[in-house]
Order: sequence, then C-alpha cells, then structure tokens
Amino acid sequence: MFERNLTRREMELIEDIQEFIRGKHSQSERHDYSHILQVVRYAIQIARVIPDEVNPFVLICGALFHDVGWIGTNTGVLHGLRGATIVDEYFDSSWVSPDVKKKIKRIVIRHTAASRMPPETVEEKIVWDADGLDGMGLIGILRGLVSEEQGSIEEVLTNEFRESRKTYDKLYFEESRRIGKELHEETIEVIQGFKRALDHRLKAIEELALPVERPVNWARVWTDIS
Repeated sequence: MFERNLTRREMELIEDIQEFIRGKHSQSERHDYSHILQVVRYAIQIARVIPDEVNPFVLICGALFHDVGWIGTNTGVLHGLRGATIVDEYFDSSWVSPDVKKKIKRIVIRHTAASRMPPETVEEKIVWDADGLDGMGLIGILRGLVSEEQGSIEEVLTNEFRESRKTYDKLYFEESRRIGKELHEETIEVIQGFKRALDHRLKAIEELALPVERPVNWARVWTDIS
C-alpha cells in the first residue's frame, strides 16, 4: 500500500521526468516508451495491493528511470549502473534530497540481474517484478523477437518460454505472481500457436510436388535454413 499521496511538487516533477524519459526512449525498440509506462503501471498495481508501505514518489521515479541506461548503448549489459549516473545528473539541480535520490538510484541499479546486486527494499522488489512481468505474454514475445537474439524462429520461441518461466519463478510478491500466471499462460498459448503454424508450413513444404527427376527433401532444406 502507498504510505501517502503524492504532493503537488512531486507530481510536477514526475510530469517533467515523463517528458524527459519519453524523449530518451522515443527511438528505442525493445525498451521503448510503452515498456516504461507499462512497468510504471504494473508497479502501481502491485504497490496498491501488498501490505508493505511504499513511497509513491520513489517507486514511480524508479520505474520511469529504470531502463534509461539502455539508451545509446549496444548491449546494455551495465545499463543499471549507467542509468544510476543519469539519475544523479538529472536530480542534481532539483529539490530532491540526497536520501531520496539514493533510493531511486538503487531501484535503477538493482532492477536487473546484470548489476549483480539483487533488490532489497520493497520499492526495488516491486520494480524488479514489474519489469519482469512486461517481458511475459504476447508483448514480451514480440519484444524478444525484435531483439538481437540469434537462431531459428523455433529456437527464439523456446528461449522466450524458458525466460518467461524463469521470470515467474523469481517474482517477489503474490500480486506479481497472480499477474504473471496469466501472462505465462498467454505465453504458452501464443508459442503453441506459432509452433502449430510452423508445423503446418513444414508439412506443406514436405508435400510440395515439383516436376523434377530427383525428389527434393524439403524437410531437410527447411531444417537447414531455419
């Protein structure tokens, strides 16, 4: 539950941050602005249900800034740490206290396993869960397909299923698992649909009759190119 309502001054700064983040993520693909907003939405949804007291300003700012470290990089391996430096720079000229800024930076750093620092505070755990949830379901699969993953379509889909399961297993809150269960089931349904389409495609190729002297093993050809 939220420990209090946002103040007018906090709301004004959050609106400024939204515009800043929108501009930063406008050209991003997998980590576009819609992903940021969805993580904010999931974070608020989780925070409203859990019994722990949550600082709304810290949570929302952390969710808005969580992936800003991806911008301008190729791999984003250290995007949590890089994002924390951007948080530092952004809030340096604001009224936000050093203590609050530190809490927001910790969210940005600890929302990703790549930082090798697991989340500890309730706000950090919420953003971790919210970010993971947006990697599940149909939208999560689409984000995976537009990433730089290599391999056949079937390999990518299999990897998306495994990642969805791993993400679900690492969620912290019961509300997160409730949301995640629906998304994981959606992931299974979508992947099964893709695989049925691929099987149908392969069968159609196998049955293709061409006027050649030596029959072509289309199943082998399809395997090679996929």
